[in-house]
Amino acid sequence: MHLSRRLRPVHAGFSMVEVLVTIVVMSVALLGVAKMQAAALSNTQVSRVRSLIALQAASLASMMHGNRGYWGAGVAPASITLAGTTVTDSTGVLNSVSTDCTTTACTPAQQAAYDVNDWASSMMNPQFPSYGATVACNNVAGQPVSCTINVTWSEKYVAINTTTAASAASASAVSQSYTLYVEP
Repeated sequence: MHLSRRLRPVHAGFSMVEVLVTIVVMSVALLGVAKMQAAALSNTQVSRVRSLIALQAASLASMMHGNRGYWGAGVAPASITLAGTTVTDSTGVLNSVSTDCTTTACTPAQQAAYDVNDWASSMMNPQFPSYGATVACNNVAGQPVSCTINVTWSEKYVAINTTTAASAASASAVSQSYTLYVEP
């Protein structure tokens, strides 16, 4: 009888130290999962904005293809700058819109001015608060007209490690650009 008492375990279950270690390990794992989810959400937002920028640039290219009488004829200005709803070009043709081309027949130049100003207005939304765009056209006689649409914007991101977090403190947003080559 005396021998059977010694072989019996004294304590059963988990000790307090084991429970505390388990809680610490689970807490670190949950923090890692939360960080991964924040990074995934940030990357989804960045991808969404980049896709919308590409669609907007393609929309402007489509407008250029639809108005070959202006863009393809070699009369387009060499450089157009868009910032907010302001359109600036060296010829002054695209700067302002006096005719609503959805209800009235327009000349190719009026249609181009309407399209570019309409595009600039559509870019002014919460998605692209600080966008800028340039359209540079090559109007060399004897060669096909070619234009380059370049859109720039700022995007915010979630820092993945301490190095990117330190650089994000000095610049909370990063400037990005998208370029599209068009032959109207």
